[in-house]
Amino acid sequence: MLDTFLEIIEGNVGTEVVWTADLNYWITGERQRGAADPSWESERGYLKLHRELGLMPYYYYDKFWLGDPVYEAPVTVRVDSEGDETITRIQTPVGEITQVLCFMPTSCSTGAVKHFVQSEEDLDVFIYVLEHRHLIPACLDDYPERLVLWREYDGLPSIALPRSPLSAFVYDWAGVSQAVFLLMDHPEKVRAALRLMGEQEGPILDAVCQEAPPLVHFADNLSSDTLTGLYDEYLAPVHADRLDRLHAAGTRCAVHLDGLVRGLLPKLAAVGFDAVEALTPQPAGDLDVADMPAVAGCDKLVLWGGVPGVMFAPPYTWVDMEAHVRRVLAVWGDRPFVLGVADQIPPDGDITFCPRIAELVGEWRA
Repeated sequence: MLDTFLEIIEGNVGTEVVWTADLNYWITGERQRGAADPSWESERGYLKLHRELGLMPYYYYDKFWLGDPVYEAPVTVRVDSEGDETITRIQTPVGEITQVLCFMPTSCSTGAVKHFVQSEEDLDVFIYVLEHRHLIPACLDDYPERLVLWREYDGLPSIALPRSPLSAFVYDWAGVSQAVFLLMDHPEKVRAALRLMGEQEGPILDAVCQEAPPLVHFADNLSSDTLTGLYDEYLAPVHADRLDRLHAAGTRCAVHLDGLVRGLLPKLAAVGFDAVEALTPQPAGDLDVADMPAVAGCDKLVLWGGVPGVMFAPPYTWVDMEAHVRRVLAVWGDRPFVLGVADQIPPDGDITFCPRIAELVGEWRA
């Protein structure tokens, strides 16, 4: 399966269907219920679980981000836990910015109830923080050894560049709504922050190009309902520069688009991505799976996803899932594609669907 996957990301039609899924959200739910197998905590145990479920191992976040931030004095970072909340305070001589993350047991997920940057004053502090921050390469020292381990299980470990500056500002620092307000009200300050973030990516990109992995993810967490209107000015140039360098090094690139598809899919194809991952069709997304190839407008682009995570949970049944997967195979089967869950299997998802889908795809290519 791995060799076929590597052929597919080169833009070729696979000799077999590659089927993969992000299990991390489901495992978190099992852990919260006290039902998680302790062996899943090790990398090898995690890989074994995927093979038992008929999946190609790919998604793994313990060694995912290729850059770590380092803050120089006088900037300090303090993290505290209070009940279900995790509070991060970044303190500087010009002020403090604070983020509050809250774990929600009902949904078994974590969300931001307060972002770092909410005002012009916060934005000034944020720029000061960036002026005293640099990024260092991470997760590459043992990457060759991990490639060998993952090949034993027919998998490829996922690795990701730091989020592109606008995506980082939106998702990690300000939140979608406030980021847009700040960009409209204080465009020069926001652009200054984005420039600093972009400049700091240099050592990471250098290290990745030197390593030349088969595939790198752009984990920008895109959705067409948030960033389509800003893409051409703020994201396309960054993506194009990164893609030029990585492609010259022989590395293929996938970008994460797990929300609405129609607005961004053709832009991502046009800028030169090899694959767009976590494509979420109806009944969860805004496009029918049959419409995605035409919207993409590029026969070589790898469509990756197609199986909405919501369909693993009620009210959907195996009858619904089987019909959906057969349709994806029928409409994507003559082009490069990877069958994948879009975006994750939820904690209340029926994990037995995974091996049943593996049987379906085995029969289909045979």
